[in-house]
Amino acid sequence: MSYKRNKKGIWANKHLRYVIALMALCAIIYYLPTISGRLGFISVQDSLNNLHNLYGIDFLGLVFFAPVVYSAYFLGVIPSILTALVSMFVLLPHAILIDTYPNALFKPTAFVIILSAVGAVVAMLQKSEKEHQQRIKEMKCLYDIGKAAGDSNSVDEFLGKVVTIIPGATQYPEGTSVRITFHDQVYKSPNFQKNTNKVTGIVEIYSNRDNPYLKKKNHLTKTLSERIGGAIRQVELEQSLRGYYEQLEKEVDNRTKDLEHVQEKLIRSERLAAVGELASGVGHELRNPLNVIRNCAYLLNMALAEKSDEEATNTLKVLDKQIDIANKIVSDLLDFTRIKPPTQVKADLKSLIDESLSWITPTEHVTVNVNLNGQPKFIKTDPEQMNRVFSNLISNAVQAMNGKAGEVNISTETDKDHVAVIFQDTGCGIPKENLEKIFEPLFTTKPKGIGLGLAISKRLVEQNGGKMEVSSQVGKGTKFTVKLPIEQRS
Repeated sequence: MSYKRNKKGIWANKHLRYVIALMALCAIIYYLPTISGRLGFISVQDSLNNLHNLYGIDFLGLVFFAPVVYSAYFLGVIPSILTALVSMFVLLPHAILIDTYPNALFKPTAFVIILSAVGAVVAMLQKSEKEHQQRIKEMKCLYDIGKAAGDSNSVDEFLGKVVTIIPGATQYPEGTSVRITFHDQVYKSPNFQKNTNKVTGIVEIYSNRDNPYLKKKNHLTKTLSERIGGAIRQVELEQSLRGYYEQLEKEVDNRTKDLEHVQEKLIRSERLAAVGELASGVGHELRNPLNVIRNCAYLLNMALAEKSDEEATNTLKVLDKQIDIANKIVSDLLDFTRIKPPTQVKADLKSLIDESLSWITPTEHVTVNVNLNGQPKFIKTDPEQMNRVFSNLISNAVQAMNGKAGEVNISTETDKDHVAVIFQDTGCGIPKENLEKIFEPLFTTKPKGIGLGLAISKRLVEQNGGKMEVSSQVGKGTKFTVKLPIEQRS
C-alpha cells in the first residue's frame, strides 16, 4: 500500500509527466529516419540520416537537450542526470544496430556526459535564482512588517496585519498559515489551518505541503520574531507618546482655560476698580446737585400749585422721577463698592417678600402671584439686604414683560437646610450667550441702568450664606432661584 501511495505521488507531479512526454517525442524524432525507411520513404530516410552526422555532429541527438534542461529547471540536478542517462539508453540501440561508424558506442556516452553537465549547470542556476527570489520575498516581508508598524495605531492592529504579510515570504503562500501568540492573545491569518508541516516559535508557520525549504529556513522565523518584537516595542512606544501628547494637549487646554479664567477675573477686577474710582470720584459730587434740583422742583411745584398749570406740574413730576433714577444709579455705584457686612437675624420669609412687593408698583397688565406652600418659613439673614435682592428681582421680572401682559410667580421649595425662593416670569427671556454675563458688573441689555443690580444682588445673597441661580428660555421667560439657609431651631 505504501508503494502504491508513493507511485501515485510520483505520477501526480506534472513536471515528471512532461519530461516523459518530451523524452518520448525526442525518441520518435531521433529514430524518424529508421521509421521512414520502414514505411518505404527511402529518400526521406537518406535525407534524415545525414542529420546524424552533419559536420561530425548528430543534430537529431540535440533534441534530448529539451527534456534534460526542462528536468533540471523544474526538478533539480539528480532528475536531470537521470534524464540524461535515460537519453543514453534511448541512443544505444541506434549506436549498436544502426550506426556504422567505428567507436559508435563512444558517441552516446560522451553525449550523456555533456547532457548531464548542461543539466547540472541549469539546475544550479535555477536553484540560485530561486534562492535569490526567496531572499527578495523575505526582504519585502521584513520591509512590509516595518511599514505596518509605522501605519498601525495599536499592537492588535499591527499583529493583525503581520499574520497576513508573513505567508508571502514562504515558498507556497497560498498553502501557508500563520499564528502569533502575544500576551495570551492569538492572531491568525485568514483561513488559518493547522498542519503537521510547521515551524514553531513565537511565530508559528504551517504549510499544507511538504516544504523542505521552510524546514531548512528555520532562521526565517527567528528573524521574523526579532523584527516583530522590535516593531511591537516601536508601536507601544508610539502609543505611549500619543498618550503623552494627548495628556499634554489636555494640560495645555486646562492651562489655557485657567489663563482665560484668570484673565476674566483680571478684567472683572479692572471693571470693579473702574467702578470704585467712578463711585468715589463722582458719587458724592452728583448727589448734592441732585438734592438741590429736587428741592428746586419741590418749590416750583408748590408755587405752580396755586396757578393750576397742569402742563408745568406734569413736567415737574417727570423731572422728579428722573431725579429718583439718577439717585438710584449713584446709590448703586456707592453700594457696590462699599457693601457692608450683613447683620443676620431670624426673619420671616413671607414678611420679607410682602415688604419687597410693597416697594414695587407693577403695571396693570402684570399679575404677581405668591405661593409659599402655606408653611411659615424663617431664615437667618440681613432683612434689609434681602429686601433689596427680592425687590430687584421682582422689578426685573416686571420689566421683562416690556409693557405686555404677563405673570410673575413667586414660590418656595424647602429641603433640610435651605429654602429656595423662586422668581419666575413669563417675559422675553434671556439669550443663552448672555446668561453667564448677567451677574458681571456694568453688563446690561436695558436702555436704562448701568448693570449693577444683579451683581449687587448676587453679592448680597452670597455674603448671607446663600446662592443665586438662573435659567431662561427666549420668548418663554426667566427663573431666578435664591437659596438661603433656614433658621435652625435650638
